[in-house]
Amino acid sequence: MPTPPDRPVYVGNFEYEAEEWEIRKLMEKYGDVERIDMKQGYAFVYMRDEEDGEYAIKKLDGMEWGYKKRPLRLQWSKMREADRQRHVRPTTTLFVVNFDAARTRTRDLERLFEKYGPLRRVEIKRNYAFVQYDTVDDAAYALKKTNATVLLGRTITVEFCQNEVGRWVLSEF
Repeated sequence: MPTPPDRPVYVGNFEYEAEEWEIRKLMEKYGDVERIDMKQGYAFVYMRDEEDGEYAIKKLDGMEWGYKKRPLRLQWSKMREADRQRHVRPTTTLFVVNFDAARTRTRDLERLFEKYGPLRRVEIKRNYAFVQYDTVDDAAYALKKTNATVLLGRTITVEFCQNEVGRWVLSEF
């Protein structure tokens, strides 16, 4: 039986314009991909099997890829998902990343999140957003229902916002 990895594969040093489907196509040559958290110039790829992740790292690290033929950097992520989640305290505000920053509008996020409870505020900042609810229970329910779902062709990541006070405050992500 395959062993699921306890952390994602870090894939870095590709062009900012790279799309999630391109990274998925690249990584699926080495095994099943459960999800991808895209950032600008890097991504965290969650493989279904640890051996597949190890194989992808071995084959792709240093390989030139993309339009500019930049050498990819692949390694196991330093932080395990379980470790990161253990230190997160639920709040009324969610932190949303990995949406298509060029195409996503505030109304798109409102439509996605309003079905899980009354929204207090939704605000997009460059390539991340905050979604605030009236209650922690509504925020927790929304996180459970929306994390790793697809919005305008991108698999979004939703987490509780850290250090919530009056205005949006963000600690390490």
